[in-house]
Amino acid sequence: MIKLFRLFTLLLLISVICFYSMTNVFAEGEDDNAENDIGISLSPKDNLFDISNMKPGDWAPRTITVQNSGNTDFVYRMQLQNSGEKKLFNELLVEIKAGDEELYQGKLAELESLQERELTSGTEENLDITIRFPEHLGNEFQGLESAFVFSFAAEGNDSTVVQAMTTGQVASVGPPSVGTSIPTTSTNIFNWILFGTLLASGVIVLMVIRRYRRMKMAP
Repeated sequence: MIKLFRLFTLLLLISVICFYSMTNVFAEGEDDNAENDIGISLSPKDNLFDISNMKPGDWAPRTITVQNSGNTDFVYRMQLQNSGEKKLFNELLVEIKAGDEELYQGKLAELESLQERELTSGTEENLDITIRFPEHLGNEFQGLESAFVFSFAAEGNDSTVVQAMTTGQVASVGPPSVGTSIPTTSTNIFNWILFGTLLASGVIVLMVIRRYRRMKMAP
């Protein structure tokens, strides 16, 4: 009986030691995961640009805040993708700065990706983005819309990638352009003038024929 009790006590002690060791392993694993947590946040996060009635020569400045909201440092890259019609998108201009540092200046359509930027844990930076409507664009760009997406990809030391995105939309002023056409009022006036000319010509011809017949029938 005493031997059985000692054996039970020994098994209980071994079980407690094993359970404690496994608990420490899981806890360390959770701590490692927490330490390597990558998080990127944007402000504003839903829609950076929502512009209507934009016309040649106009510009729209916006500021987006990129924040490292995780527990580890990362590098991030911003990309731009067209999500709408190409006609206006291909002509719009964009300027991107981080403080006094110019990151890009040129056409929206030619911006594929910014160079990687580092952001340490718990810090943030502002990107100043200005969209310009070129002055030389003519009436054929009236009533058009452009939609696009700013995508931010953050990558940590273990190659884990986390993404965040915000959108933009630009609409030009005026009704949709369908090409040059003669105004309806001018067309109607032209039709009436043509009709009157033909009618007058017909009357004159008829009068000449009648006069000729009368002269022929006279003795």
